[in-house]
Amino acid sequence: MTTPRHLLCATDLSPASEPAWQMAQRLARILGAEVVLLHVVPPVPIPTEGYFPPSLFQELVEGARREGEAAIAALLEAAGDGGLKARGRVLEGPPAQRIVEAARHESSDLVIVGTHGRTGFGRVLLGSVADRVVRTAHCPVLTVRPRPAGAAAAAGTTSGFGRILYATDFSPTARAAWPWVLALAETGDARVDLLHVTAQPVPDRHLPPDIVARMARLLEEQARSETERFLQEAERIWPGRLRRDRLDVVIGRGVVGDQIVHLAQARGADLIVMGTHGWSGLLRWMLGSVAHHVIQTAPCPVLTVGPEAAAEGRPSRAD
Repeated sequence: MTTPRHLLCATDLSPASEPAWQMAQRLARILGAEVVLLHVVPPVPIPTEGYFPPSLFQELVEGARREGEAAIAALLEAAGDGGLKARGRVLEGPPAQRIVEAARHESSDLVIVGTHGRTGFGRVLLGSVADRVVRTAHCPVLTVRPRPAGAAAAAGTTSGFGRILYATDFSPTARAAWPWVLALAETGDARVDLLHVTAQPVPDRHLPPDIVARMARLLEEQARSETERFLQEAERIWPGRLRRDRLDVVIGRGVVGDQIVHLAQARGADLIVMGTHGWSGLLRWMLGSVAHHVIQTAPCPVLTVGPEAAAEGRPSRAD
């Protein structure tokens, strides 16, 4: 098992994207990885009325690129040395597409992106961009929300994660996220909360309450058995990587996304790790919309592993 060595951080140069860059610096220093700081100059909007000289179009594009290159250079200089291995890139085109292409070209192990940016001429809204990157990237994606007003920056933080929440339905993408839990937990000897949310029996007037209660207990017992099988398998594959005394198993019931966010808040999680899609059925949950909800509402960064990343086996580079 190897440590992630190639990180890609995408920025639209807005204040909302600063936490993503700070997280990228933190991870790069912790993991001894190289980080590529990428800015994509989005297409210049062309007026639907009137004449728009091609020379003016080209001038606007070149001006935006020069501004981007200067801003990236300033960010890298401000980051200082401190053992940080970083370089910048500026591309042009549709932001999400270019980010995904650059991640593949750079053989990135992880993409780090903010969840919100700013709109306007020459800017891009990172909300929709982040969504598309999460859905289409070949590797896992770490989404970082803007800091609350008044929150302090943490670019110089070099400590690892103290608490990681691993949300799983035991589907292939969720299982592919587990090696990332192991790799990142070791950066700070983190405690890990393993959360599995079961289906919740719906009360029915035709069913006695004790039958409904028995169904709920059965679902919880099945969930605990499946969790134990998963942990035993993980210990065989990655022996000694995570001590049981650093692991808390939580079996939840209810709305999956809400349960994940609530537990992250209650336990003070520094990071949520999860797959983006699961299996459907009585005892399974589709994590597509769940992942979207968690990314938008979680109190901490969220690392997601999608179907393509799981199929390519990219997470194994982090285990």
